[in-house]
Amino acid sequence: MTDNETKDTTAVADEGTKPASPETAEPDAGGEEEFKFVEEPAFEIDYKGECLYEIKVTIPPANEAKLSADTFGKLQHEAELPGFRRGRAPRKLIERKFAKAVRGDVEGKLVQAAVLKLVKEKDLKPRGVPEVLDYEKNDKRNPEDPIAFTLKFEVEPRVDLCKYRGIAVERPIYTVQEKDIEAAVKNLQSRYSVFESAEGVEAQEGDQAIISFKGTIEGAEFPGGAAENYPYILGSKRFFPEFEEVLLGAKSGDTRTCRVTFPDSYPAEHLRGRTAQFEITLNELKRRQMPELNDDFAKQAGFENVAVLRERLANQLRERMMAESNEIAESRVIKAIIDASKFELPKSLIEQMSLQFYEDSVNNLRTRHVPAAKIEERDEELRTQAREEALNAIKSWTVLNEIAEAEGIEVTDEDFMAEAENLSKRSGVSMEAVAKYLGEEQHRNTYERRILHNKVIAAIMQHAAITDKEVTQEEFDKADDRAADESAGE
Repeated sequence: MTDNETKDTTAVADEGTKPASPETAEPDAGGEEEFKFVEEPAFEIDYKGECLYEIKVTIPPANEAKLSADTFGKLQHEAELPGFRRGRAPRKLIERKFAKAVRGDVEGKLVQAAVLKLVKEKDLKPRGVPEVLDYEKNDKRNPEDPIAFTLKFEVEPRVDLCKYRGIAVERPIYTVQEKDIEAAVKNLQSRYSVFESAEGVEAQEGDQAIISFKGTIEGAEFPGGAAENYPYILGSKRFFPEFEEVLLGAKSGDTRTCRVTFPDSYPAEHLRGRTAQFEITLNELKRRQMPELNDDFAKQAGFENVAVLRERLANQLRERMMAESNEIAESRVIKAIIDASKFELPKSLIEQMSLQFYEDSVNNLRTRHVPAAKIEERDEELRTQAREEALNAIKSWTVLNEIAEAEGIEVTDEDFMAEAENLSKRSGVSMEAVAKYLGEEQHRNTYERRILHNKVIAAIMQHAAITDKEVTQEEFDKADDRAADESAGE
């Protein structure tokens, strides 16, 4: 036997030792021709609910006999055994030498073929690799007996869609007011503002405080606990609340002290849970000075004059409000479809995504320096909220995927190219760099899913019954917040 053939038969033997492990029970044909059974396998389906199946599979022995014969025949033509030329070794000798390896290989192929046939015929979409149960009893099975085992797996979420065409929802419309335009103008002015020294005035939110500080723990300084002439915007909340509180009302030259207890989640491990004493000196106080609203300022900001500036900002506000109105309407349509449809969701997926949302929430609180004790107090609330977010996210993309399939909506190369061009324009990155980025599988999959869902939503909205309703700013903001909550995780 040649070295290559030794490796080949070794591979057969290795594969045959665990023919029905979960790794070899994947319902993936791998591009190979579908196996043709001599006698069809039998499937006893036991649906447990929540997308969970347990299916007893029985493969008649005639299939093993046929595939074994074919495999031994191929080996006889290819094997080189001592004392025999290639392909000349007796069949009986081949069968004795490779019996165990061939049996394992044949069983593995039959299991794979049966699983593939099952998922195709029953239109099942397993999540992950099916678990194979009760297979060990086949180790002592007589070749004349059938191969029998049980598959256990969850399938992807299912939905019995409601009649989604013609769904009726209200679209909130907020008419931009003069006060909104004024606020936009003020915001633009603030972007061109400068900080100027303010002597003899008390520090307030929005001021820039030039501070020097030194922190000590039990009288000893610690790394990162001191700085000189550090520029800090009061109200930015980049430091601990206690730090800002003592500075409010202070004047240039004042020195204040405060105590800060580092949270248990603080990035610097050696500071977690410890209390530091800070001495803070306000070296200089600067107050924001807004530029005067005139034609010179308008030109500095890129507009012909003040009138054009105001009109452009007003148009931008109207466009933004209409875009938000449409997003709210889209969210309401999806919610209406979800509420009117029936779902079956796999338990493991709910648990997996609930944990993901929960951990995201906890990490977010930690980055905001919320004490561990406070987070612990909210644990039940955070877990309940995470489960609701997970359920909404799963139902949302299940609905969108199902409608995409029902409507025959797909992502074309043209769609993907348009998204790439848009991404290039928004980011200022070359198309070549964007193409390379999107060529990576994980990025391409993310954007394909986003494009598909956007196309589905657009198709749904074309057939929705939308009624516009004028609302106040407060009503609009509440509707916008609810829409944001409902779309979380999509």
